[in-house]
Amino acid sequence: MANKIIGYSFVFLGVIIILWGLWFSYGIFTGKTPSPELFKIDISKKEIFLPQGTGLNEQMQNQISSLLQSQLGNLISGDSINKILNLTAWSIFMAILVLACGKISLIGINLIKTEPKKET
Repeated sequence: MANKIIGYSFVFLGVIIILWGLWFSYGIFTGKTPSPELFKIDISKKEIFLPQGTGLNEQMQNQISSLLQSQLGNLISGDSINKILNLTAWSIFMAILVLACGKISLIGINLIKTEPKKET
């Protein structure tokens, strides 16, 4: 009887944690809940340097550098890179959480199925 109680507890715990994770992920991906910030990269302050041996004068190098910075800033913003990294990290965490809770539930199911042998 104790195995069944522990087994049902494990199954219930595993399912509840998985459902919580899915609900929280749904909120993050629909924009209702902000994603946890693990990464914070500020690309706007990065400078692009050209090699010194290019044969270009300093003024031309500065113009090319500022042009590249403005174009890269328009192409990929620092905020979008942060969001992509944070959502990827959250997805990996959720995959690990679902696999771990699935294993906990499987242990619970095995405990429910096994019946202790009665000695007569």
